[in-house]
Amino acid sequence: MVKETIQDMAHQLFFDICEKKPIDIDMFFLDQIHFPRIEYEPRMTVYIPMPREVQGLQVFEGTAFTRLEDSQETIFALYFASVCHTAGHAKLTDIKKYKKWMEGKNKKRALETFEYIEDIRVDEFLKNNFPEYYSEIKKIEEFYNTLNEKQELIDTKKHSKKIFSQRFVKDVKIEREELREKILSLNLDDEKKLAKIADRIYESANIISDQKLPYVDHYSHPKRIEKWNQDIIINTDGRFQHIIQRFSEIWIEQLKRRAKVKKKYGGITEDLEFDKIDFAPENIGEYLRLKNATHLFLKKMSSQIKMTPNVMDEGMPEDMGLLQMQAAIQAVASQNDRIQIFEQDDYRRIEEEWAIVVDTSSSMRLKFDEMKKFAICLGEAANEVNSKNGKWGFFTFNNNFTIVKDHYEQYDQNSKSRIGGIEIKGLSFIADAVKLCSRILDRENIERRYIFLITDGQALGTADADEKMKLAIEEARKKGISVIAIGIPQGVTKIYSMCMPYEGLRKTVAKFLNAYTMLVGDDL
Repeated sequence: MVKETIQDMAHQLFFDICEKKPIDIDMFFLDQIHFPRIEYEPRMTVYIPMPREVQGLQVFEGTAFTRLEDSQETIFALYFASVCHTAGHAKLTDIKKYKKWMEGKNKKRALETFEYIEDIRVDEFLKNNFPEYYSEIKKIEEFYNTLNEKQELIDTKKHSKKIFSQRFVKDVKIEREELREKILSLNLDDEKKLAKIADRIYESANIISDQKLPYVDHYSHPKRIEKWNQDIIINTDGRFQHIIQRFSEIWIEQLKRRAKVKKKYGGITEDLEFDKIDFAPENIGEYLRLKNATHLFLKKMSSQIKMTPNVMDEGMPEDMGLLQMQAAIQAVASQNDRIQIFEQDDYRRIEEEWAIVVDTSSSMRLKFDEMKKFAICLGEAANEVNSKNGKWGFFTFNNNFTIVKDHYEQYDQNSKSRIGGIEIKGLSFIADAVKLCSRILDRENIERRYIFLITDGQALGTADADEKMKLAIEEARKKGISVIAIGIPQGVTKIYSMCMPYEGLRKTVAKFLNAYTMLVGDDL
């Protein structure tokens, strides 16, 4: 049974709100960021932060929580508010409408003006279309406004300044309400009216607040938090509360599953130089685009590999299989016992174990978009071949080792989303990647074991990297593991069981199919 994740649930809610297709918008769930973020060009990309533990504390969107059990409702109230708000932007916001106005202006101030206008439009959209969500999000906004006002009072030392501040705040509030009405009645195609309102916001020192709501994407959100909120409590009601309770339940189960998977890697990574072992971020939209772009090759690769026998034919009885009535009648009528009347619908295959491991270091940047297409073909083929009686895993590496699909996980939407979330960065620890994959494969008593290494062969980041890479591959082969490199020019090295360059998807798929046939033939 496929287990739901909070990413699955958030993804569904997001696209229900914005009414777009996943293929149209990239959506990442990351534990390396503190606040939600949207990139509008060249394609809209939404980044949602994930709760995480830091030094024994649960941290999320600028708040540190002492106990997960006590903070789940608050964490997922903010999480769901982030999903709703970013979905509103996905529904409404088009930065191209502001391009002409932004020309020649200070980038930071122009983007803050753009965000101010669009946030008002998003609030109104949620208010009119998702009132149950909106009412609870407004409670969260009011909570933070109160929190900020209390902090301002603490920071203010002189009473006279307080009085002045109260009068000043009242005037700014009136001005903001007036602007809000104008924004909601604005046609963004009317360049003159848009420019007039945007100029007023841009030139005012007071309209755009310095206080940033944590669940709203802001250009000026800090990347590093100097002052954390501590153990705040946000209470919600109704359907909104029901959804965040569901988030909480799923998250606890998800943490348990991930801890169980990561524990299996803990005992086999101690002497390796990876900075960390983690799961890949998820982006189902990118996976769907890749699948659409490669569907013909996916089908060809999966079907042909599945038809490749990997065991010596010891004479399968011809009187087994699916009875073909037409052939049976013909055989009886002609008394010809050479006519095969049974269709043997299952090709002879024994257990195999695959580890697909993709180099995601910076040196792969130029060719990565193409090689990622081949990686998805290989993943689909692996699942087809090993779905009945084999095991396979999908991993990436740079100076980190990332789990896309563990050998014992199902190839479900979570794994596929992680393929879409693969990103290029960092160094290239090829030797450690081969060592770790060898140890993973060595845990099972399976005769046919293969590491499919997609890389340019540039081992960077450790001393004597090339020598370590050779030793790691030789050690894997001594264990009976075949190491097949895809992306390395032929003739560069003979240490691999098989090696082929990447020459475009069509040629590489064809070459791989031939190579796999030869490989399993040599093993017979």
